[in-house]
Amino acid sequence: MKRGQRPSAEQVVLKLRQIEVQTAQGKSIAVACKEAEVSEQSYSR
Repeated sequence: MKRGQRPSAEQVVLKLRQIEVQTAQGKSIAVACKEAEVSEQSYSR
């Protein structure tokens, strides 16, 4: 997705679920966010 474009609700849910699964598998939040291409600040909101 290009910078400045807002993701759809479905895309946001998929990214959050991906991060949740990775953290459950033992990865840190920082690594999971990086792999999902989401900043930690955005994730904590």
